[in-house]
Amino acid sequence: MMALSQNYLRRQDTRRRVMFSALLECRGVTQKVRVADFSPSGLRIDQTQGLAIGDPVEISLAPGLKLKGEVAWAVWHKAGMKLLKPLSEDDAAYLFLAEQANAIERARTLALVAIAKERGRD
Repeated sequence: MMALSQNYLRRQDTRRRVMFSALLECRGVTQKVRVADFSPSGLRIDQTQGLAIGDPVEISLAPGLKLKGEVAWAVWHKAGMKLLKPLSEDDAAYLFLAEQANAIERARTLALVAIAKERGRD
């Protein structure tokens, strides 16, 4: 029987880019990490240390806003966190993450407009 590709196990949900610091707890150790993207089923986190596939983790996105999951993959200083319970669009954590993504998208749009205006002056 053929083994399943690791790509088969990847999140199928649309990912949205974010960039903010959070606190991740694993096996009693807390570390500061950077959340890089999210989908309703998981997060990609950077600046991690010592995580292994299957580790149970809890991430504090903001005061009073925590998510539980497990490490789905880990490579060097990056990891994927599969949420134990997928987020619905009315979940407080989803709304927080969506606002973080919207802020990045607004900044990107403003930067592109500024570049276009600058090039239009040339």
